[in-house]
Amino acid sequence: MASTQQEQIIRQSQIKLALDYFNACGTCPTLTDLIKITTMLEQYIKDGYDKDIVSKFERIDEYIQKEYKG
Repeated sequence: MASTQQEQIIRQSQIKLALDYFNACGTCPTLTDLIKITTMLEQYIKDGYDKDIVSKFERIDEYIQKEYKG
């Protein structure tokens, strides 16, 4: 699937944000988890705030805490 330049910029900036977040938390994610979170952040940028995206972020936060923080 071809991406527009704007989509590529969004993806690049969100993967950077995800990496910065993990680094700030002292966590080294799997590539799969990094892509999952990047995709969620992209969705938020494209679609904006709604209750569904908030609940997804809450589940991701719980997963990160369980998976990486024990």
